[in-house]
Amino acid sequence: MIHDQEPEVVAVWHTASAIGRHFEELPADGTVYTWAGPPLGETHCPGEDAPDYNPTSL
Repeated sequence: MIHDQEPEVVAVWHTASAIGRHFEELPADGTVYTWAGPPLGETHCPGEDAPDYNPTSL
């Protein structure tokens, strides 16, 4: 594998519950990448769905 190439992903897990979503990826090199997100339909930060929300003013 060349250094600037992404390793091949051999497995992906995704779970969802009332408190959020959780993702895991297992590349061929043996590392594990995990991340989480809000429940479906919810925003990452409070107020993101407000009509006057402007992310550049934060």
